[in-house]
Amino acid sequence: MVDKTRLDPDDLLASLRRDNLSIYARLKVFLGMGPGATRTYSMLRTATPIHEFFLAAVAIALVTGAALLLVPFTGYQATALLYLLLVVAVGLKLGRGPVLAVAAISALLWNFLFIPPHFTFYIDNLNDAMMFAMFFVVAMAMGHLTSRLRLSEVAERRRERRTAALYELAHQAAFATDLDTGLRAAVSLIESIVGAQAALLLRQKDHTLSNATHPASSFTLSDQEKGVAAWTFTRKTPVGRFTDTLPDSEALHLPLQARTAVMGVLSVRPPSGKSFDLSERELLEAFAVLIGLILEKDHVVEAFKRAEVLEASERLRRALLDSVSHELKTPLSAVQAGIDALSKQTDDDQKKQATLREVRSAVRRLHRVIDNLLDMTRIETGVVEPKLDWCDIGEMIRAATELAGDALHEHRIVIEADEALPMVKLDQALLEQCLSNLLINAAAWSDPGTNITVRADLDGDKLVLSVLDEGRGLNESDLAHIFEKFYRASDARPGGTGLGLSIVEGFVRAHEGFVRAANRKTGGAEFALTVPVETMRAETMESLT
Repeated sequence: MVDKTRLDPDDLLASLRRDNLSIYARLKVFLGMGPGATRTYSMLRTATPIHEFFLAAVAIALVTGAALLLVPFTGYQATALLYLLLVVAVGLKLGRGPVLAVAAISALLWNFLFIPPHFTFYIDNLNDAMMFAMFFVVAMAMGHLTSRLRLSEVAERRRERRTAALYELAHQAAFATDLDTGLRAAVSLIESIVGAQAALLLRQKDHTLSNATHPASSFTLSDQEKGVAAWTFTRKTPVGRFTDTLPDSEALHLPLQARTAVMGVLSVRPPSGKSFDLSERELLEAFAVLIGLILEKDHVVEAFKRAEVLEASERLRRALLDSVSHELKTPLSAVQAGIDALSKQTDDDQKKQATLREVRSAVRRLHRVIDNLLDMTRIETGVVEPKLDWCDIGEMIRAATELAGDALHEHRIVIEADEALPMVKLDQALLEQCLSNLLINAAAWSDPGTNITVRADLDGDKLVLSVLDEGRGLNESDLAHIFEKFYRASDARPGGTGLGLSIVEGFVRAHEGFVRAANRKTGGAEFALTVPVETMRAETMESLT
């Protein structure tokens, strides 16, 4: 049976387009191109090592010494150029803090050591005061611009490194010949870039996390780490080392988050004494996103393959049933005609008459099976269109009882229907078939000699037809599947195709109604079908009579 929820190609393509946009937006942040890049830039500006300030102090001392040696030959104004050159030079090598410190200190040293009067910060000449002010502004501006240029260069190198790593992962893993090869390439790339071991726990078919690491993993998780990974899988958030949740874990656990679900967990264990910086952490998160996308792509491809196989199998089965059902109709009609002829020739032979009755009963059962197959084909192809006409409810119930035939000969049929019920508009042939199938089913599940009750009632503009038996009732496990095609209960008697009740459900649905099954409190089962009907008014009935 083809899954009704199978993937539609157009819906899938639209979904994948949305996925690509979502993944692209997330990778922009990881690569330092989106709003999340502000956080990275801020970290670069503030995380300045102490040794850079020491290097800046040494550079200032060297330039100051050179200026003291040159001032007798060039004059004190020319020494300002040396300090400006120093600001530009350190701006290309050091961080923003040391560069601005060099700019400020250079201006103060030039004032203190070179502008008369010497060894004071006082300036008695207006020209010197203006030059000092301009020097201070220019030094600070140059320091700021050169430090910005260096930060941009560092950020660009970092983006280039991440882009190259992500491209390499996409090239090796996403386009691998099979999933295992792709995952091995991903683990190997993680090890080579961040210098840490990696392990993968993937989602199973029942949507739970596997307890065994994937063969591509470079280390095996302990039971405790598997528990942390399970936490990551459930909460869909990074957990473990270098996080605020369970930081004592030996590995960092990242969810393989795809668009539809978490496809597993990536666990990364750094060497002893090593920690991941901001760029490495974001790179690992980007890797987790791409691996999740690769797993989701593989899942979608497998779902497509299964859907295609199921659809082809369903078409073949339907064509086979339709062909066989039609081909059996003609020989069965010939067999029935032969039985009728033999019955007339052996009126006086009781033995032969008994044999013919058994053969006639078997032929009727085979006719019923073929009719059920044809009816199910009609339902599945959507060609069942009720032909509504006025009918008498009591007459319809009696016709359904006759249609069930010898299947009811060991039971007493009790009809509970008010003779004053008005005529209703429905497809009598379809409803007769529904009632007949329910009566045959009730007879098969109740002991000989028991009552089978048929009730009819009108509830507003709805006709309710019920069939009640005195058998052993229905298993609770069967109630949810009892109207499915080819479904048979575990304790069902031999024989039968499992189509009778599914045909009832299909015909009732064609009337825009519904059917339900339940156990009776007094024992036995009850099947009730409800269909909307149009009733004939009393004055109309009087005019017809």
